[in-house]
Amino acid sequence: MALVHVHGIGNRKADAVVRSAALRDELLRQYLLPATGHSPGALLSNPWWGELVAEPAWGWASLAPAEVESLGGEGEDPLEEVVAEALADAVAGTAQRDTEQVLTATARISLQRAIDLLALAGNDAEESEPGALAELVAFCSRATAYWAEKTDEGTRGDGAEFFVWLEELEEDDDFLHRLHDEVADWERRTGRGPAEAGPQSWESFGVERGLPTRAVRAVHQLRAFEVSVRTRPLVAGVRRWAARPMALLMGDVMGYFAERGTLEMPGQIVKRIADSLDEAARDATLRGEPLVVLAHSMGGNIVHDVLSHFRPDVRVDLLVTVGTQIGLFEELKLFASSDDKVPNPRCPKVTALPNVNRWINVLDRSDPLAFAAAPVFAGAEDLVFRTGAWWAHGAYLTSCDFHARLARRVGQPT
Repeated sequence: MALVHVHGIGNRKADAVVRSAALRDELLRQYLLPATGHSPGALLSNPWWGELVAEPAWGWASLAPAEVESLGGEGEDPLEEVVAEALADAVAGTAQRDTEQVLTATARISLQRAIDLLALAGNDAEESEPGALAELVAFCSRATAYWAEKTDEGTRGDGAEFFVWLEELEEDDDFLHRLHDEVADWERRTGRGPAEAGPQSWESFGVERGLPTRAVRAVHQLRAFEVSVRTRPLVAGVRRWAARPMALLMGDVMGYFAERGTLEMPGQIVKRIADSLDEAARDATLRGEPLVVLAHSMGGNIVHDVLSHFRPDVRVDLLVTVGTQIGLFEELKLFASSDDKVPNPRCPKVTALPNVNRWINVLDRSDPLAFAAAPVFAGAEDLVFRTGAWWAHGAYLTSCDFHARLARRVGQPT
């Protein structure tokens, strides 16, 4: 287990969270693992620390007064929120046609956002065929490469203004097939298509015209969610929808710091993360591969606490933090290793961690829970990535574009 992912706020082992983790892991296998020199069979470690934080006594009853209409009740599929967001963006950004569906409407604004939405919906589709998720991610990765090459990673344009073939489409089924044909034609002309991308490679999954089963089923699932979302107000439940992530952040942050423990008696969360790092470090040594740690949100804060105070003996080759508050927490001197005397004229920044070879910190400027690290920490590399999502904080790790860009940056010399 030479790659450790440490999750952020509000993650418990619910079905939707596990499905999202499966998509994230498949994207890591597609992009970051090869970029860091890992073998195809490298395993991922996902220590679940959220379950160690005390649950709210009244089950978040304080977030939803009875008189406030909610966008959705407890147990609502998170994909509905994504569809609602995509529809709201489409309405705000374009004059959406009456017959136009959510993937097509999203693609008119940004083709890459539509690809990411397809991956997210396909991951949510019920499908037990082994390898089906890997085939979906491979297809979306090929589509992402097509988008990146055509638009120079979005710098030349995007959406219907750039991809004129989008103007011909209204149905999501037509969009999916046309995307497949455009990508396949681009791969044939440029010679960039993978050797396994021929028609036979999809046959065992019962696909239609070379499309992964999960992509086809994703279109049907999005259509069902779209009907549900269109039939109720989009604004009515915004307060509760936005308040829950903030409440989870406060609950998980306060729960961690209250139970962090000491160097002599570390808390349960610290021990769980440290144990995962130890196991991954041993595996990396045996395989002769680098130890990579990817941490999102509060997970980045915990990893920093562990590496800087509890386990400075663990050596990490690459640390990637995404949407974290490490810079803010250090300014507030909340870490066990924080020194109140820094900054000072002789030491303007916190000294780089000697046990971390490289640290990349990614943030979306529209993410209210993401903070820069480089102004506070020596050795930190701040990179900005625009998710394009309404709630950017949860959109990084299920984006094909994010993983493709990260892999390219990791492959560049420092």
